[in-house]
This record gives sequence, C-alpha cells and structure tokens, in this order.
Amino acid sequence: MEAFAGDIKPLTYSRKERVIAFIILPPFAVLLNFAIFGNQYFSSPGSFLISTGITLSVIALVYVCCGMVAFSLRNRFPKYSQTFKRISIGLIIYITLMVTALSILFWGYDYIGFMGYQINLNRYAWALIVGAFCNIMATSLNEGAAFFERWREVVDEAEQLKKENLQSQLEGLKGQVNPHFLFNSLNSLSSLISDDPEKAEKFLDEMSKVYRYLLRTNEDGLTTLQAEMDFINSYFHLLKTRYGDGLDMQTTIEERFLTYLVPPLTLQMLVENAVKHNMILKDKPLQIMILTTNSGKLIVSNNLQRKDRMVSSNKVGLSNIVKKYRLMKQEEISVRDDGKEFAVIVPLIHP
Repeated sequence: MEAFAGDIKPLTYSRKERVIAFIILPPFAVLLNFAIFGNQYFSSPGSFLISTGITLSVIALVYVCCGMVAFSLRNRFPKYSQTFKRISIGLIIYITLMVTALSILFWGYDYIGFMGYQINLNRYAWALIVGAFCNIMATSLNEGAAFFERWREVVDEAEQLKKENLQSQLEGLKGQVNPHFLFNSLNSLSSLISDDPEKAEKFLDEMSKVYRYLLRTNEDGLTTLQAEMDFINSYFHLLKTRYGDGLDMQTTIEERFLTYLVPPLTLQMLVENAVKHNMILKDKPLQIMILTTNSGKLIVSNNLQRKDRMVSSNKVGLSNIVKKYRLMKQEEISVRDDGKEFAVIVPLIHP
C-alpha cells in the first residue's frame, strides 16, 4: 500500500479547483453574512456589497491558506500509512484557520459597529460548530477523492507494467527464437556433433536452459539476480560457441546481492545489445563485464568497437528496462558512454 505515496508536485490550482472556488465561495460569503447580520444584511445595496466583499476576501484568504497547508502536508506525509497523521494535523490547522477567520468577522464587525452590529454569541457559537463540521466533511471528501485518484493511477501503472513485462518477454523470445538465431545455434550444434560430441552435449544442455528460462520467466515481473546470472551464463555459452575467441565475458558478483531482484531478461537484453552493435574480432575481442557495486547496483559494460555499418534497432530492450523501473517507482537506470566504454548501471531491488 505504500505505493500510494505521491510524487512531490508544485503548488498549483487546477481549472476545476478554481471553478469550484468561484462557484462556492460567493454563496458561502452571503450565507455567512446572513448568519452574522440577519435580515439587516439586506437593508441596503451599499452595506450588502461592502460586507460581502469583506467577508468574501477573508474566506478566499482562508481557502488559499488551506490549499497551501494541504499541499505541504501531502509532500510531508505522502504515504498511505501516514494518512491518519496527515488528516489529523490538517484538521487541526483547518479548524484553527476557520475559527480565526470567523472570529475576525464576528468580532471585527462588532468592534467597528458596522451597520450597528453587535455580536450574537449564540450565532457565533453555531457558526463555529457548523464551520468545524464543514471542515471535517470537506477534508474527508478531499482525502477520499485523492485516494481514489491515486488508486486509479496505481491500477493503471500496474496494467502498464504488465504490458511492459509481456513486451519484454516477447522481445526476448523474438531475439532467441527468430530463424537467424535458431539457424546459427543449430548450425553450431551440428558442427559440434561431428567434431566434439561432448561439447555438443554441453551446448544442447545450455540451449535447453535458455529456452526453459524464457518460457517460465516474467510470471511475477521480477526475478533474483542469481536466476538471471544462471540464465546469462547459459546464454553466453551459446554466443561463445558461435564467436569463439572474439567474445569474452567476466563477472564479479558479490554473493550478498544474489537474492536481490531485477526485471527478467535484463542481462540478456544488455548483452544482446553489446553483441549486436559492436564488431567481434578474434584479435580484438568484445569484452563484456558484469559486476556489482557496494551500493547495490549492477553494471553491465563493454568496450566500444562499433560496427562500420549502422545496425537497425528499435531500442525496445533498453527502453523496456527504463519503463519498468519508472513504473515500479525505483531508482532509474543510467547509461555511461565515454567513447571507449559503454555501460548501463541498473539498481538492484531489495527483496
């Protein structure tokens, strides 16, 4: 439920809020003046307009102050678990502002003797009671509306994340099951069967692990780093068999991070991008590094030796990873390219 924590936004009034204020505040000012002055309020046009203008200015100021308080409280206590604290503090401040405003109006008109007014303590007490009730109702409705709006956002984000997971899975399957990849894998397997049956058996075993992982992954949207590393080792075995000494991968993973979580196929997409966009030469191998940092981040990097011909790419893989982290409200991934090395830094998610 902590997902209901909202992002900090600047204080602004939407068009709907301005329209509501324009519609509600003037009639409220008239009703309040009638509660203060009674029928005398309508005794003359001049007195009516002056008192309405004064009262409307005071309650408009209170409306703005309450908006500022609500904005500050939403930023200070944004989480769902902090709702009671946010409402309690808000009500205390709102009622205090309301009492102050009503006291200024009732006692102020009495002090200056406007239209010969003398304070009616009974009406003053009732105004305070009604004002407190209105504050409670308004706060409840506002919190209910905000909760419902945020709930809808979370539901939409969950649906979007589900779509991104399915898209990621589809891209992974397309990358592995497409005829080109399958042809190369089977061709490598065919060569190994006659030249080195033992290696052929190993190759087939790793190939089955790759497809098994692809078929069962993405059920929950996240997987452990251990599972991803097991998969990428099998996947890289297929690549290594094909490219030989032109491709190398080194991993340095701290054991304590193996239970941390990442979106499935994250490593496969990053390794695939490195292979796809760089030249793989025996005398100048493509070096892929996968390591973890002390701060709990995963870095996948490779030396840059871009192909002379641009490789067509829809950039869906990296984009999918970025979108997943944003939808899960996690720290965003970052990309580093200094012309010699390309690196993607992926925050690991605490289980």
